[in-house]
Amino acid sequence: MEPVKVMGLVLRETPVGESDRMMTVLTAEYGRISVYGRGARGLKNAMFVSTQLFCYSEFVIVKTGETYTARECSLADNFYHLRDTLPGLALASYIAEVAADIASDQREQGDLLRLTLNSLYAIAWQKKPLSLIKAVFELRSLAGAGFMPDLVGCAGCGKYQFSTYYLDIPEGTFRCEDCFHKNSGEMETELRKENEAEGIYSAAHLIVPIAPEVFVAMRYAVYSRPERLFSFDLPQDALSDFASVCEKYLLCHLDREFRTLDFYHSVI
Repeated sequence: MEPVKVMGLVLRETPVGESDRMMTVLTAEYGRISVYGRGARGLKNAMFVSTQLFCYSEFVIVKTGETYTARECSLADNFYHLRDTLPGLALASYIAEVAADIASDQREQGDLLRLTLNSLYAIAWQKKPLSLIKAVFELRSLAGAGFMPDLVGCAGCGKYQFSTYYLDIPEGTFRCEDCFHKNSGEMETELRKENEAEGIYSAAHLIVPIAPEVFVAMRYAVYSRPERLFSFDLPQDALSDFASVCEKYLLCHLDREFRTLDFYHSVI
């Protein structure tokens, strides 16, 4: 394979030996790729700066088996001001970990790359509250990864204007209050049948009530144009609820824990 040029964001970097570096890089054309930087940790190496975590750089790479080797690398942006505050740095680390987890290998990932870059930029330049940036990233990235919630109309009656919305997080649907109460009995009966058949009993099903302004924010985060993604504000109470429900949605559908998320919560 001939060397190719590609723009990529370093989502993870691991020391190898005395001076080398293995990176997880998110690209638009090739998705998530592993890139080996020979000598990249050497202070005098030309790739030292441009291969660090959060660096968006132009790589000249050549494929070597299942990974790539960087021949050259030049920095476009390192989002330096991410490091101005510990909460900002913690959130950036969480975003990078989520992006690395959901990105596909050898598939076009332009939307995810753009979302991640825009999120890091918003953190670095303090464009919006961290909790809003985090929530929008979580919901939008999940939607792009195949976990798009259906926020068009109530799953029971099809209507969409209510005083309270009941969001079914595992199903990615919502119901009005009437349909929720009607459906809750049917759901409990169905869960009981399924669990008894498996020898267990639990009626747990994560459904959370949300206010209209939170529902509107969720719809905006899912359906808005990329360039307008962070162009809204919420009162503090609604923002807290928005952040909570988006985090629950991501953790439910990815079904894993993130150490960077735990760290973020410990410093905010």
